[in-house]
Amino acid sequence: MDGALTAGGSGTEIGAPAPSEKSAPVIPRESPPPPPAAQGEGSSIPAPSMEELDKDVLCPICMQVVKDAFLTPCGHSFCYMCIVTHLKNKSDCPCCSHYLTKKQLYPNFLLNKLLMKTTAHHISKTALPVEQFCRAIQELHRKMRQ
Repeated sequence: MDGALTAGGSGTEIGAPAPSEKSAPVIPRESPPPPPAAQGEGSSIPAPSMEELDKDVLCPICMQVVKDAFLTPCGHSFCYMCIVTHLKNKSDCPCCSHYLTKKQLYPNFLLNKLLMKTTAHHISKTALPVEQFCRAIQELHRKMRQ
């Protein structure tokens, strides 16, 4: 024999298909679609409208779109002035009543960035070109002052 293992001396190699068996054709699998996060900005998922976004980014105190968002340790976001004013009289979170002081507030950079981008996107879709230009100049002046 040439070193191949055989089953019970029959001369058929172990693991090899029997002479009467035919191997099934190999069908290539399709790769799964990329996860939503990997699809990037070119995805076909529509951006939320301002009205839809407003409901999710309202300050629980003033019920307006959050301005200068600050985050509490318990995970709630408020306008900076709203929460600071609240904390002058009380020392709890207005949403869940957890103990809270001004020292425990942190800027919510992610929410602020999201609101800036969403507002800019909304303005670019609805404003006249002259209005867009004026807003761009104002934003440039604001950045230069910082």
